[in-house]
Amino acid sequence: MVLLRFIYKLEQKEIEEALLDLNWRREGRFRTVNLWVLSILGVLVLTAYMKDPGQFFLFLLLLLIILLLFYMAYGAVYSRRRRAGKMAARGGEYRLEITESCIIAGDKNEKIKLSGKKLKFLCSEHVIVIRADRDVFTVPRRIVSEEESGELKKIAAKYGCGFINIVIRKE
Repeated sequence: MVLLRFIYKLEQKEIEEALLDLNWRREGRFRTVNLWVLSILGVLVLTAYMKDPGQFFLFLLLLLIILLLFYMAYGAVYSRRRRAGKMAARGGEYRLEITESCIIAGDKNEKIKLSGKKLKFLCSEHVIVIRADRDVFTVPRRIVSEEESGELKKIAAKYGCGFINIVIRKE
């Protein structure tokens, strides 16, 4: 018995948002704390280097800290956009059927049973991401009605996992 049936195409922004949803813990406060810690460490190393410029390893350490700061601030965003662009360029139509006990993906009718899997339902502004262990399914919210959203919430509740609402702010 099929509860929900979706046929859709994903846009690059939706794919990018889904990738961000999957890494929401690393992208939020954790990233901010890491940037601050690295910045403070950089100031300390710079101060130590200014006191004794003969210590070449402090200069190399400072250079490494600066590179890490740039990567954390810009590299992750750039790589996510690039990856989303490559996935969107492949195009294609996605087919997804969700029952109370499994998810049937694609034309091959792969059945992924929901019982015994670590389930996560991640919900953000434009997409709903369903993660069953290593299997990830992204459904754009533009095609999900309120009734279908309620059915997804019932399935999530049946397996003991709720919807995690993720608020994405502009960088």
